[in-house]
Amino acid sequence: MSLLGLTYTSVPRPAMVAWWSAAFPGFGHFILNQYARGVLLTLTEVVINKLSGLNEAIVYTFCGRFADATAAVDENLAFGYAAIYLFAIWDSYRSSKSQGRLRALSRTEPQPIRRMLVHPLEVQYIERKKPQTALFYSILFPGLGQLFNHRFCLAFYLMFLWWSFIWTSHALSACLELLYGSVSRSTAMLSAHWLMFMPSVIGGAAYHAYRGTNEQNKLFREEQRAYLEKTYGRTEIAIFTESG
Repeated sequence: MSLLGLTYTSVPRPAMVAWWSAAFPGFGHFILNQYARGVLLTLTEVVINKLSGLNEAIVYTFCGRFADATAAVDENLAFGYAAIYLFAIWDSYRSSKSQGRLRALSRTEPQPIRRMLVHPLEVQYIERKKPQTALFYSILFPGLGQLFNHRFCLAFYLMFLWWSFIWTSHALSACLELLYGSVSRSTAMLSAHWLMFMPSVIGGAAYHAYRGTNEQNKLFREEQRAYLEKTYGRTEIAIFTESG
């Protein structure tokens, strides 16, 4: 527990972590609370993807324009991107299994869970929350679910990413034109490259917020259990007595 948020070890399914790394490199590391690696990999995904023209090539491939797809890709950057992409998947999978083993070992020597931190800029505490609320806010605007879970740095980063993708893809302006019935103008306004990032970002943020709320609820139950055992576990009060 710190001013920046709650950090904890968890036991996610390695396959699920690897899947989110495949959807957007770095998101698997966010699930593992490895935020420095996650930020580095997500920024690499955005920058190198843009410079290599990979998203444009994917769009052209889906449209059957294979010559345009070949022309859009920078081979040097694409091969480097592939190496980082595969590393992100493998490293998140490996780290997930390692964290699972370390968490199992830590249960043999349980550490006290801090309940509250009072700081001049913020008050941090563990409380029970509804995962559905975190999911709703993340779908409404990625980053709000993390803010709900007291993960301030990650919330700021995801909100910054989402604002950037909204601005560069012209998604909201295109939606407004679509509501006005101008399909051709809406399609012409969209930037396919930046739009392709958005489903992965909103999906990853929603899953992370939902799962993070569940994990914090587990911490809340563990802290309450430890407190009750420490306070009342060895009480001499006898509620029932043997008769006759």
